[in-house]
Amino acid sequence: MTHDGGERLNAYLRTRSAPADTSSLVELGRSATAGRVVLFAHPVGGSLLAYQPLVRRLADHRCLGLDATARAVVDAGPAGSIQELARRHVESFGEHGPRIDVVCGWSFGGALAWEIACLLAERGERPEVVLLDSTWAGRVVPVWTPAEALHGFVQDALQLGGQDAGFTAGTAEEAAARLDMDPEVFAERLAVFTHNRRLVCEWHPTPGDLDLVSVRAAESLTSDWHTATTGGVELHDLPGDHYGLLGDSGNVAAIERVLREHRTVAATAAAAVPAPAAEEPQHAGESQQAEEPEHAGEPRQAGEPDEAALHTALAKLVDTPHWRDLVIRSRRMDPDAIAEAYRELGRRGLLAPDWPREFGGGGLPTRLAIELFEGFCSTGLPDLVHALTVQIVGNFVLKSGSERLKRELLPRLAGGEEFSTVLYSEPRAGSDLAALRTRAERRDGRYVLNGVKVFSIYSDISGSALVAARTGRDGHKYDGITLFVVDLAAPGVTVELVETVQRERMCRVRLRDVEVEDWRRVGEEGRGWALLDGALAIERTGIDHVVRAARWLRALHAMVGRARELERLEGQVECATTLARTATEVFLRADVRAIDTAVAKLYTSETCQQVGHEVLRRWSTLGRTTPGRTPGVDDLVHEELFSGLTESPGLTLSAGTSEMMLSTIAADLKEEYERRCLAILHRFGGELVDTVLEVLGPVGAGVRVEPLFAHSPARRTALAETLADLGLDGVERPEEEGGLGLGLTVGCAIALGLGYLGYENAYRSCRLDHGSAGAAAGTAAGTADGDSHGGCAAAECRLRHAAHALGLGLGLFRTAWEHASAREQFDRKLVDFDALMFPLIRGYAELNAVGTRLHELAEHVADLDGEVLRRFELVAQDALVRVVRAAMQVLGAQGITEWSVASRFYMKCAESIGFLDRGSTAAGG
Repeated sequence: MTHDGGERLNAYLRTRSAPADTSSLVELGRSATAGRVVLFAHPVGGSLLAYQPLVRRLADHRCLGLDATARAVVDAGPAGSIQELARRHVESFGEHGPRIDVVCGWSFGGALAWEIACLLAERGERPEVVLLDSTWAGRVVPVWTPAEALHGFVQDALQLGGQDAGFTAGTAEEAAARLDMDPEVFAERLAVFTHNRRLVCEWHPTPGDLDLVSVRAAESLTSDWHTATTGGVELHDLPGDHYGLLGDSGNVAAIERVLREHRTVAATAAAAVPAPAAEEPQHAGESQQAEEPEHAGEPRQAGEPDEAALHTALAKLVDTPHWRDLVIRSRRMDPDAIAEAYRELGRRGLLAPDWPREFGGGGLPTRLAIELFEGFCSTGLPDLVHALTVQIVGNFVLKSGSERLKRELLPRLAGGEEFSTVLYSEPRAGSDLAALRTRAERRDGRYVLNGVKVFSIYSDISGSALVAARTGRDGHKYDGITLFVVDLAAPGVTVELVETVQRERMCRVRLRDVEVEDWRRVGEEGRGWALLDGALAIERTGIDHVVRAARWLRALHAMVGRARELERLEGQVECATTLARTATEVFLRADVRAIDTAVAKLYTSETCQQVGHEVLRRWSTLGRTTPGRTPGVDDLVHEELFSGLTESPGLTLSAGTSEMMLSTIAADLKEEYERRCLAILHRFGGELVDTVLEVLGPVGAGVRVEPLFAHSPARRTALAETLADLGLDGVERPEEEGGLGLGLTVGCAIALGLGYLGYENAYRSCRLDHGSAGAAAGTAAGTADGDSHGGCAAAECRLRHAAHALGLGLGLFRTAWEHASAREQFDRKLVDFDALMFPLIRGYAELNAVGTRLHELAEHVADLDGEVLRRFELVAQDALVRVVRAAMQVLGAQGITEWSVASRFYMKCAESIGFLDRGSTAAGG
């Protein structure tokens, strides 16, 4: 033991030797003020120092220890048995002592822990029991001579400290000096050791019925707790000997997992799975087997939570006054409330149900995880805590972390026991991650990090962070970046709050000679940029933005009612929600890239920001409202409105600015703009769209008439006849009527293809709803004013028209992009002028969102509400107007010449844009 170690030991023992009251309970480390209470029973020597490595890993728990020298224990004289010693400790807790959730003990401490647990069970408490290499002899042991006792105590202390046990002390003074212990403390501990050694050698456990976990050292393996309890016994064998169990960091990490996972599995099953009725036995695995992800492992066992049980558990949790109180306090950044809320979610298995079971999850579909996230965050709980902890850091480690990192970190995140954050941005680097200066240098088999990170969220309440640092200097600016998961409680880490106008707190994190082990590195050294690209994609799905936007809109509605001016904004949030849910498919992909979610991040963040701007526009009135006094305004509504006001400015900055998203999308479109446009169409029909484009392109061109924009029955008839010849007029017609019965989405694919080519909407649509199978040309010709379905306001017709209008918008976008790619000005191609192209790219993102939402509505048209459809039409028209405006700006004078393709698209879009002005009926092409 080093001199510094001796000083720490003496200081530690002194603080524990003089309790302030008669209770034998003492706080260990920086115990949490809330959360589970873990009681550590002292080993044979009475010192609690052996548990400190484990206590440091349980900072989110309240860790208590038993003081071997408390007056309540020693005033009555030496205890005659471990049972009597346990009774004295329990009596010292008093009636108002903390309720113990877990009792844990190593060696002699395990014996004491078991007896305490049995006594607590008699009082109606049934704590969990975790015993570390504890056994019994059950025999009379000869009394040691003073020299034997001295030698035994020294050997125990040295081995516990990981020291060479070969030292033999001649006197107590020599032994105290060897251990760097104060002579008075040494004498006290020697007496405790000698007495307790006799007790444990004579002890046999009191029979009980408690469940327990027995963690055994591989070189011991002598305990058989099945003979002591009728409850369940779970065995965990770890490498090494008796003293190495708490002296090896790997074993300590494994014990920590035992403490956490034992509770997580039991509590999740009890809370989330309702007991089946006696007359209806439960058949586990029936409903979810088909959707089991590959990583789920073994088939689901009876009693494990399924999707319905988790939804039920969430509904019960959030439908309580206590949850509402937690949410309100969490909105005000009360760290205890945030921690308690997420622990409650973690206990029920609601935070990461799609993770593998060995890492704290449930092996269920990712879709369920998103649904649950939307569910609990829609109540007002701060969503970024989950987005950072689970969706970003957790999923990143799950995909790219070392096995040890997964085992040690993921169960804590899934259980709500620890939060995590990201440390990317740096002073003067902003969003340019390639400019980061934080260094990670190799020293003595580990990395040492130095640097400063800024504008990180929730670093003040997080236990770990994903950090980007430079490990190399050569090559491209993106080379030499390495990622680490850093313990924010490690020496050298300083977290400082940065005051902002919003309640969610930003931090500045300083890293000064922070040591990080190899197993905390994520991925290969110097190859972090490719991994980071995937992590950014996961960060940019936008699911957190749409949850916020929906809450802020609800708060606005609570204040102003169903205001007509909020209708379009509400429809836009609905579009953004569909887009974000679709974007979450990237969680399942190993080759995810930042471009895969750039559109979602751009559209969802800007949509959410627009809701915040609506709050800003009304703040002079809303800000004067008072919770409890103003009708419709309670504490939560007021918090949401303030959140909308203060958080919305940063939404288009975090996780990559809007300008970065536009640049990312632009780079992708420059390479394959046509394929990106077709991808929107392919969502509806795949090969069918390709057939429409290939066949109808030449046919439509062959029946063009003059003047170019005049209504042409001949042209419409020719297109309709071609559709009929191809058999496409029957794609939606039921099979019993001679059709294909493929549904509305396929019908929308045909309408999309016609619009993409710039043609009339000659697809037979309305008559399908009337059950007619008449000639294609008759109905397709429509009325004289160009209405292709005689003014039908059916939802199916309106969606087909929306599909045709979307196709027109995409066709005009493609035409403008082609022009910009070929036209040069000032020695540069137009496509390279960001100021000119960004509005057009933003329009493409809007069309992408509209297409995703249209597909969802078409698939569920039978359940479609008229108000939802109207809101969608408002958003679709608004997006089309912006695309037309941006495209015509890019096309310049060429776009308004009568002979150009662009002008044809322009006029067709004009005919489609105004369809809501016709009494909510759909207009023809």
